[in-house]
Amino acid sequence: MAGPKDVILEPNERVILATRPLFLWEPLVILDVLLVVLALYFSGVALPALSVACLAVFVLLTLWIVVRWIPWSARWFVLTDRRVISRWGVFNRNQSALLLDRVQDASLARPFPLSLVRDYGVLRLESAGYHSEERITEGLHELAMTRASAFYRALTDAQTPER
Repeated sequence: MAGPKDVILEPNERVILATRPLFLWEPLVILDVLLVVLALYFSGVALPALSVACLAVFVLLTLWIVVRWIPWSARWFVLTDRRVISRWGVFNRNQSALLLDRVQDASLARPFPLSLVRDYGVLRLESAGYHSEERITEGLHELAMTRASAFYRALTDAQTPER
């Protein structure tokens, strides 16, 4: 499976799974389209104030969607056969990685009702080493993502030595 094109991989490193945080943009786009339809309807029945109000809300909602979508589109969680990688940033691209052999514990929380949407979950990783606390501030140890169950399963499979 391919992840984002600008993730820096080691030689011969293979991507197992790539996913993103949850962003429910579809209902917002449907609401945006509904606002345009209402604006057109109100302009046709001689209610220009309601038409202008619908158009104003449409513009604000569209701007909000775009502002939230841009950073979301740059955020990735990538599992390889060697590391868990977190990539974020629009202009300043950042990448943080945790070696699989450093992961001491992995737990998955699936909060209801969001867990019903695109298999959302929060993967919490605890790592070994002196600097493990520093990495928590980088956001790598708590990954809120879609396809969380598949990511967790693939992570535990990648950590299990082959027999």
